[in-house]
Amino acid sequence: MVDDAEKTSAALASGAQRAAAFLLSLEKDSSAEVMRALDPKVISKIAEAMTHLDPGLCSVDAIDELYRDLARTFHQRTGVRPQDDFELFALLDSSYGADEAERVISEINARRRREQPFAFIEQIPGSLAARVLKEESPAVVALVLSHVAPSISADVLIAFDEETTLEIVKRMTSVTPPGIETMLTIADDLQDRIRAASLVPAPRAQEDSLRTVADMLNFSEAEIENAVLTRLEDEEAEMASQVRELMFTWDDLATIEKRAMQKILASIDTKTLSIALKACPDGVFENIMNNLSSRVRDMVIDEKDLLGPMPFSDVLQARVEIMAAVRALMESGEFSPTRASEELVE
Repeated sequence: MVDDAEKTSAALASGAQRAAAFLLSLEKDSSAEVMRALDPKVISKIAEAMTHLDPGLCSVDAIDELYRDLARTFHQRTGVRPQDDFELFALLDSSYGADEAERVISEINARRRREQPFAFIEQIPGSLAARVLKEESPAVVALVLSHVAPSISADVLIAFDEETTLEIVKRMTSVTPPGIETMLTIADDLQDRIRAASLVPAPRAQEDSLRTVADMLNFSEAEIENAVLTRLEDEEAEMASQVRELMFTWDDLATIEKRAMQKILASIDTKTLSIALKACPDGVFENIMNNLSSRVRDMVIDEKDLLGPMPFSDVLQARVEIMAAVRALMESGEFSPTRASEELVE
């Protein structure tokens, strides 16, 4: 019998994982024959799943359970669903031949294109659409977004600054669509540029780049870290400050040893600490609590409860104050966090 853990793992596995496990359980010739009949759009997902198969799907009992689920699926009545172009072509091809199937689908796509010229925007990530639309005027962006689902428009607008977003939204409320040929021209140009943009990696956000630098310095020797940060401070003081902040974050407080943590806590008032501990990661919360006296610990917990629900922005501000105190101790040499490259010994 399959145990409960394997049942749970098999049940929660993705469709690609379950399909991969089923195909791997077959003889190679049979597996290849089944794969040839699959929709090409899912083959890459199944192939990837084969290389990272859920361990819960690997046992004989799990495969038996998978077969039973498959048998139940085959024998139960199912509803219907819309067909994509690939499935529709296969159906029409088997009934009327490839030429007629291609003619019918071409007519459908031409009608769709005139009714929803910007429908392709809904099939791509909002961030990719925004990268290309940022090069357009607010008038064109408003025209495009007024023809797609609101959830898609919201994803795209996130990428614009407040002033531009306001301008786009105002234009959307009074947009007058141009002639259909003009709309199709705009749509074709936009689709070509989106296709080209999809082949180029998106520019990295500055914070991601700074985080990479911070991680690199955390693994560097202390002399290299100091030399880099000193030089950076001379040339880009604000950037150096951002890197320092990313090198030691709120979550890192979970790993500070007892003596250093007590030194940090001695410089922080209880109210600030009580606010900062709201919605706090367990590791940080436990390390802080374990390094307070029982009297102060009770005060902090009582004050935290009495404060009730608070805006998270207030919590973040309290954490900023605590991290400023931590960095002041680091800069004075009173506290030095363990480096990622250092080996700890007893």
